[in-house]
Amino acid sequence: KAEQVEYEVVGYVETKARPPYNVSYVGWWPDPILDFMGPVEIARGDLQTFWVRVRAPKGQAPGVYRGTLQVSAAGAKPLQFALTVRVYHFTLPDCTPLPTAITFFEPRKLVGEERWPEMKHRYADFLADYAIDYDSLYRQGAPDFELVKRLHDEGRLVAFNLGNVFNAGTSEAGFEKAIADTVARLRPAYEKAKELGLLDHAYIYGFDERPKEQFGLLERSAQALRKAFPEVLLMTTSYDDSFGLESEVKTMDAWCPLTPKFDVARAQKARAGGKKVWWYICCGPHNPHANWFVEYAAIESRLLMGAMTAKYRPDGFLYYALTIWNDNKPIESGPFTAWNPVSWTTYHGDGSLFCCGPGGRPVPTIRLENYRDGQEDFAYACILEEAIRRVEAKGSRLGEKQRQWLAEARAALPVPEALVKTLSDYSHDPKILYAWRDRVGDLIDRSGVPDADPWGKEFGVRGFGQR
Repeated sequence: KAEQVEYEVVGYVETKARPPYNVSYVGWWPDPILDFMGPVEIARGDLQTFWVRVRAPKGQAPGVYRGTLQVSAAGAKPLQFALTVRVYHFTLPDCTPLPTAITFFEPRKLVGEERWPEMKHRYADFLADYAIDYDSLYRQGAPDFELVKRLHDEGRLVAFNLGNVFNAGTSEAGFEKAIADTVARLRPAYEKAKELGLLDHAYIYGFDERPKEQFGLLERSAQALRKAFPEVLLMTTSYDDSFGLESEVKTMDAWCPLTPKFDVARAQKARAGGKKVWWYICCGPHNPHANWFVEYAAIESRLLMGAMTAKYRPDGFLYYALTIWNDNKPIESGPFTAWNPVSWTTYHGDGSLFCCGPGGRPVPTIRLENYRDGQEDFAYACILEEAIRRVEAKGSRLGEKQRQWLAEARAALPVPEALVKTLSDYSHDPKILYAWRDRVGDLIDRSGVPDADPWGKEFGVRGFGQR
């Protein structure tokens, strides 16, 4: 139906100084997608783009659909463009296919304290629609279990943090008291999650970017937390490049290095010992590694969450903030907005992946759209991998057509080097990306496996990662 096609105005933000990374230009950059705007005034000489988004409902019959988009302007002949949409037989998951630990700082200041109890549901749904859990790495108190439980019951929850342990056990002086106080602080959230049946989605994050000099204290802290909360995954971004293989830290469940520090061979060894290895970005790395600053190529956020994830298989993705909006006011007009893209220190878009619009409503960005598209690319790869596994399980019962399909599928699953050679050597050409994704989608459709689900009903944190 035409109602499933959304067409929205792409807005601009203005950078006014060079950030701490190389950029080609200082000035206006396309970023927010102004989904609240109708017809837009375009000055002569300005370039205006529109974001076209198509949603295929779950009940949509597979096939190829053709329609027309029309762009009209006062005093000009309307322009028409063909729109073709292919709907596959398989279904994408309702939640993020890759476990994430991402901080959403609640924008109560912009929305208004009195409206927040209502608006928090809108933000939770917005985040879930973009494959992001309503979560925080820095939470001192308990999670919002009203939202966590609702998202869980709707099948849209993957992970939530019980609480951080940033300041626990950082020094020998007062160590025992610090850990005991931390356990006491986390205990109510743990008991509530247990009561609601949510512990398999819970994790505890902390010991943020700790150096090796604190590894002894880190291990003692992890032992205390493991004893107190045996079912809960413990995760850190501490600087152990061996992922626990060569350090005294043996109790930590999940290691999370910066993407340039992700080592496939070491990650495999760590996993053989029962550990998880995630990865993260923040104000680093800079190009040539992928990131999603306002000035960086939009395809980078898509590759990071999609093809790069499919190639290197981290067990999850961590990001420190979504809404570092500083003194910004909600965007209420456009396309050239007053939104200041400066986020953390002098970076543009670091820790700020979407914006705030009229009435405090969330407003997506090109970077956020590509984040979700990347998650969907990764989901395609996971589904094809599951289809391969199921077809392989038939063994000698395979017919000639299935054997041929299996050979094609095995060849198509690896991310081609023309798209991603390394984490710092990859293509910016969307045609190469689309060719890989379309081939994977076509093979899933031809597999004969009805809705292969690689995640299953027990896609919780204790089972984080793919099979």
